[in-house]
Amino acid sequence: MAELGNFALILGFFLASYAVLIDILGAWRKDCGLIDSGRNATIASLGCLTVATIALWVLLISGDFSVSYVAEHTSKALPLAYKVSALWAGASGSLLFWLWLQVGFVVLAFCKFDANKKVFAAGARAAANMVSVFFLLVLVLDKNPFALSAVVGADGAGLNPLLQHPAMALHPPTLFIGYAAFAIPFAWAFASLKGHGGQEGPELFKQARNWILWAWLFLTVGNVLGAWWAYEELGWGGYWAWDPVENSSLMPWLIATALLHCSRTYKRNTSTAIWMMILAIATFSLCIFGTFLTRYGLVSSVHAFPEPGLGILFLVLLVHIWVIAAVLLWRSYRHGDINLAARGKGFRFITYNNWLMVLLTFVIFVGTLFPFFSGLLTEQKITLKPEYFTKITAPGGLALLLLLCVCPHLIRYGIGKSWRTIGVVPVVVIALAVWLVSHKLAPVCFIICGFAMLNLAVDFISRYIQNRSRDNKSVPPLNLRWYGARIVHIGVVLAFIGIAGSSGYGTQKLAALMPGEEMSVAGFDIVYESLDTEHGPNFTAVTAKIAVYESVDPNTPNTMSDAEERKLIARLGPAKAVYNASGEAVSEVDIRRTLREDLYLALTEVDAGSKLINLRVMVKPLINWIWIGSIVILLGTVVVLISFYKRKIIV
Repeated sequence: MAELGNFALILGFFLASYAVLIDILGAWRKDCGLIDSGRNATIASLGCLTVATIALWVLLISGDFSVSYVAEHTSKALPLAYKVSALWAGASGSLLFWLWLQVGFVVLAFCKFDANKKVFAAGARAAANMVSVFFLLVLVLDKNPFALSAVVGADGAGLNPLLQHPAMALHPPTLFIGYAAFAIPFAWAFASLKGHGGQEGPELFKQARNWILWAWLFLTVGNVLGAWWAYEELGWGGYWAWDPVENSSLMPWLIATALLHCSRTYKRNTSTAIWMMILAIATFSLCIFGTFLTRYGLVSSVHAFPEPGLGILFLVLLVHIWVIAAVLLWRSYRHGDINLAARGKGFRFITYNNWLMVLLTFVIFVGTLFPFFSGLLTEQKITLKPEYFTKITAPGGLALLLLLCVCPHLIRYGIGKSWRTIGVVPVVVIALAVWLVSHKLAPVCFIICGFAMLNLAVDFISRYIQNRSRDNKSVPPLNLRWYGARIVHIGVVLAFIGIAGSSGYGTQKLAALMPGEEMSVAGFDIVYESLDTEHGPNFTAVTAKIAVYESVDPNTPNTMSDAEERKLIARLGPAKAVYNASGEAVSEVDIRRTLREDLYLALTEVDAGSKLINLRVMVKPLINWIWIGSIVILLGTVVVLISFYKRKIIV
């Protein structure tokens, strides 16, 4: 099976290389025979990658430890679900999975076109297959998932214990779906710059716009799942630590968000089109850069797969992409295909959003790579603390939230004497006054969130009145795109409320407890009752049995004699699990969740002999509104997608 997978990778490399050359030649000569050959080669390359992916899955599930990748990421006792997810647990497997998805999306998007669009499809496939060639080169020469072990062990090392969590079974594949789907607008941008769109440009743009939204949706879900995993699994009580690999998925999301909004005002042969193309290429480039960051140890991270190898190939690919893009942009400008003076409706307000997103991305980029840059200039790598990112990105996030309040109105009506535009001034003044008094950004965020919710409520009410005032004989259409966008914005506001509450008003306390002892935190009495041992399929865990009571007086801890008189709120069981294969100990938190707050318990240290535990207790106000807001964003995005495929629904 390993030999089959390896052969499929090599054959896929030659097919992708052939497809690049033949599609470029076919588009240049406008030869349908050559273009069809390039299309068939792309489909055949997908077939090879499918064989390779299935072969690796079979090896992982069957436990063939003669293959290095299988031995490093699975074991006999590993549950089946995590054997399946081991495909994307390591560098080579995740790269293969991403490439398989990417080529599959390219086949869906660019291998079935009418005769008058074949030239455009060939140009787009050539750009996408160029990326495939580089990825396959890395897989064949450097990160081969089918490489054999020098010594075959009786069992494997097992999956990293931190990855044995439901969120990590879903987080990487959703991110990879997003990364792979962004190859479509990337390829569209290259084909458009080459001038292959012709008179079919608007229709081809609609297809690219749909893929942008699909990709953004999966990238958003992937980032949220990663934040949820960090909150649930790492035991520190946070959800975003500005880790380099977290940042590597956040940066393309920020640029993709700008791309998504830019598509709102897209107009062919204008500066809007230039923004669209540059942002499409930049988004996919950042996805590739994140891959390089993750897999070649440029910076240290709990998520990274730091392995030496041919990481320079990713940089070579990025240089190729931007050199070709720059040449095509200059060529289009010189030929007069782009009119920088022409702008779409409401473009300048979208431009403010674009520049702010680009600025935030640049700040995160510099902060993420600062250890690398400092290591080049000094003998010691300097890592910036999370406060660097927070202090700079928090004001930028609030500025984006303020734009969210007024931009939809400004795009449609422009700056006028509307209460929305005038209302921005007192909101900003009040927010600044509150910040100067409190020296906290959380209340400032609540003020802007309130203004945003007021704007959204007025939008819905105005829409309802507008529809009601129409002629009763004509049934008004339900504009799903409009409603979906507003629902997404509501979700963003809810997420900001959760971020402000949890980061601005959280409480934390550490204590060493023996059975029978207790501690009080923010109105809760935490009683440590006992320590039990539990055995899982591939781990052994010690679990602290904790009773949580409502404090009568939060400042006065109760005694055990008062325990029966207090109101029992919950029984929790934070644990410390030791995994058999690696011997690594992982903290398994337990959480009492409400809409108001989370009570978060994590064991930091355990002495099984004396039953002494070190317990971290945190109260995280409003944090669940982050996850609720994320679900609302997901629902709103789905509504917008429905509108793209069915423009009008009669109600």
